[in-house]
Amino acid sequence: MSASVAYAPSGLASLRVLVVDDQEHVRRWVRRVLRQLGVERITEAEDGRSGLSFLTAPGAAYDVVLCDLKMPKGDGIELVRALAALGIQTAIVLVSMESARVLETSGLLAEEQGLRILGTIPKPVTTEKLEPILYKVLEGQGSPPAEAPGLARDTIRQVLTSGALHLVYQPKIVMATGQFAGVEALARWNHPEYGAISPDVFVAVCEESDSLGRWLLDFTLEEAMAFSVRWREGGSDLNIALNVHARAFDQVDLPERVEALARRHGVPPQYITLEITERSVAKDAVRMLDVATRLRLKGFGLAIDDFGTGHSGLAQLRRLPFNELKIDRQFVHGAAESATKRSVVEASVALARNLEMTSVAEGIQQRPEWDLLQSLGCEEMQGYFTARPMTEHALYAWAAQWNLTRSFTGSGVIAGAGR
Repeated sequence: MSASVAYAPSGLASLRVLVVDDQEHVRRWVRRVLRQLGVERITEAEDGRSGLSFLTAPGAAYDVVLCDLKMPKGDGIELVRALAALGIQTAIVLVSMESARVLETSGLLAEEQGLRILGTIPKPVTTEKLEPILYKVLEGQGSPPAEAPGLARDTIRQVLTSGALHLVYQPKIVMATGQFAGVEALARWNHPEYGAISPDVFVAVCEESDSLGRWLLDFTLEEAMAFSVRWREGGSDLNIALNVHARAFDQVDLPERVEALARRHGVPPQYITLEITERSVAKDAVRMLDVATRLRLKGFGLAIDDFGTGHSGLAQLRRLPFNELKIDRQFVHGAAESATKRSVVEASVALARNLEMTSVAEGIQQRPEWDLLQSLGCEEMQGYFTARPMTEHALYAWAAQWNLTRSFTGSGVIAGAGR
């Protein structure tokens, strides 16, 4: 059994686990592995149908479902489909002897349906494979984002313009040297009743309205540039990236508005990068090309965000003058263990290099991911491994500690630096 330094040996004892597999000897083996990890509350189901019966029984409460994919009576995919339809959010671990591609695709299917997928395990299940996945339950990883089911769209519109939004900043690091490279500015909203509201909720509302979308962009630019000025007063410049929906590029005056704000705050254009998600599309492709080109002519940076998640990434790269490519976290996280993810990441880094773009890995959470991206020649990164998004005040303290660490070690990369 592998040792755990982060939790006491009894940390997993509180978990309630349902094992779904059609082979009795496999269930017996998995039960043995779970008990080695300290898990005693174990229920067994012989196929997906009986597993669903356990999960939907009155008073049922399971923390984790370990589910085989290939079963004659209700396979793992059918169980995933049923859980999604019923809205059951029990954490899922998929196990199988199928190929790595099939296993990964199954995990992606569960994620796409909004389920809480902790990971996938190729058979046989072992303590080394299972232990770190189970600890994700205790860490709260794999949880769906916070939502606000009681908030009407009109209420969201009113609250947004009342000063409820604020910006947080996630540091970006140069992978070759550990140097602090800049930040991505992210809009956040803490609701007094619902807590932290997922940006997907309020950004979607803003994008329904041209006027509200314009307001959100102007707010983000204004706040970020004011912060840039305060940072420069400390004696150094700071590169700041901001998310911009592609619909903003339907506004032909966008380059002039951004330039006017930068000039008013005294921020050089080369320190501002606008990030466009690959999945968003402007109404007018010609106008988008016009606006993007003029932004680059004025010295502002353009990044294609979430690269690899849409259907038009290569076409966007060919048409628009991007100078930065951000590799999406769904490929980065776990790339050290997944040949498929590694291939996507490696191809993305090579593509950025060949197009003379800066490659940025998003969502690095663990040391193996850092080591892999660094070995592939990725230039910059951001992720929980080094730092979570933080307030302006916290960023000053983090940057001082990070630079101090680099001065002593020659590198700012230390395990758990962002936790």
